[in-house]
Amino acid sequence: MKVIFLITIIGFLAGAFVGFGSYLFGKKTATDAVAEVNGKEISYRRFAVLLNRAVENASKEQQGTMSEEMIQQKKQEVLQDLIQEEVFWQEALKYGISVPDKELAMDIQNYPAFQKDGRFDQGAYFQVLYQVLRTTPQEFEDSRRKQIAIYKLRHLIASGVRISEAELRLEYARANRGNMKDFEKNKTEFSDKLRQEKVMMVFNEWFKQLNQTVKIEVFLNEIEQQGRG
Repeated sequence: MKVIFLITIIGFLAGAFVGFGSYLFGKKTATDAVAEVNGKEISYRRFAVLLNRAVENASKEQQGTMSEEMIQQKKQEVLQDLIQEEVFWQEALKYGISVPDKELAMDIQNYPAFQKDGRFDQGAYFQVLYQVLRTTPQEFEDSRRKQIAIYKLRHLIASGVRISEAELRLEYARANRGNMKDFEKNKTEFSDKLRQEKVMMVFNEWFKQLNQTVKIEVFLNEIEQQGRG
């Protein structure tokens, strides 16, 4: 149940920032940032690398050429994911969450794609990064550090949600019109469901507070117009 619960939380958060923040638009060049979150730049190069990978994967899945509409959709998805990552990363730093080098190294060494005969292989690591992911070790490790910190942040917020026995009984009675006959039988399942609902409420409130303070500037349209010019 804990594994399912965490997956539910992660899945919920993955799409939580659709239309998140106030998007401002300014002038940038392709050598600069594709966006800024509270003044922190998101590089255009990283956006381009992730977009190319997303388009290639989508083309393979549908076994055909991507339409212009589909490419534009991928652009928005990739940009949104990068903005979302940066927002959460900045929040993780505010909470004092860190990812030591040793923890990051263990995470990377456990990737099956980087292993040979069941052990981490540096050659395989560089090969996958450069030939498959088309990124540098520094960029990949920075991204993984952010993802680990974000996971810790999500878990920290969710772990603070508690359901008291009195609250559990009250909500069960309310949901079953006062009938407590099968309370003990259904207690665990109902408690898990209630906690998930409460976690969602906590996250929603947290999102609202973030939405009032985060400043997001997007430069993609300007960059593309300059490219066409």
